[in-house]
Amino acid sequence: MRRTIKLPSLIRSVCMLAITAMLLVALVPRVTNIVDLSQRKAVLEQEKIRLTEINKKLSLEAKAAETPETIERIAREQLGMVKKGERPITPVIYD
Repeated sequence: MRRTIKLPSLIRSVCMLAITAMLLVALVPRVTNIVDLSQRKAVLEQEKIRLTEINKKLSLEAKAAETPETIERIAREQLGMVKKGERPITPVIYD
């Protein structure tokens, strides 16, 4: 027959406290990391939404820029180009 040895309640309490402390030491940094990553994920999701909206806007502008009227307007306004027979008008700025 085998006898079971019962530990005194003080030793048992100390062992349980030590195990609990080890678990806390192991888990607290991980929980902190999870919270930080969750917050970062929320920020990144908002940034993704903002960038998606900008991308849609730029895609529409790019499609609009493919029309002959837009190409001509850009050539005239930004590049100073003129059609044959036209004379360019250069604005003079006085100080």
